[in-house]
Amino acid sequence: MGANFNMKSKKRNNVLVSFFERFRCPAKPPSKSMAHSSAVDNITSSTATAEEVTGSHLFKIEKFSVQKLHAKGRFLQSATFNVGGHDWSLMYYPNGNERSKKNGYASMYIAGHATDNVAAYWTCSCLNQNGKQLWKVRKSSIVTFNRANNNWGYHDYIEKWLLESGVRKDDSLVLKITVTVVKESLQKSV
Repeated sequence: MGANFNMKSKKRNNVLVSFFERFRCPAKPPSKSMAHSSAVDNITSSTATAEEVTGSHLFKIEKFSVQKLHAKGRFLQSATFNVGGHDWSLMYYPNGNERSKKNGYASMYIAGHATDNVAAYWTCSCLNQNGKQLWKVRKSSIVTFNRANNNWGYHDYIEKWLLESGVRKDDSLVLKITVTVVKESLQKSV
């Protein structure tokens, strides 16, 4: 078997070598007329970059023990704040919105008050008595906000017990909303 295998291997190598020798094109040096030809590659380049502008807003909910008793579908809205030249606000539903499917969850949405297309994503966290972050809920997808699509969020954003773990001694809850606006630009180089 060893001799037969070596024979097949040599035969295959000979076939490959003859194939490459047959179709190999020897490299030719460029002629003098080609070296100064006007057929030069014209290469340009461009770069797309994304600039991110991030800002945060603190939303304090006083008398949380009363506010959390809102009926399903009722919400509390933060003041309007500006990030990246656009206005935003948080809509917090203590007992979920109409589309919420899970009991025991709060809904949260970010409202973008934009007239043109604005790409952004956001996160929400809770701050304790000392202003330290207790928890942070997932970053949203990048969404394009405009007149037709002016809010984005989650029906079942966070379990209410986790949210209530951040209630301060004075019966308040402080949410930190962080919005990142993604500004794209195209830079052309010649």
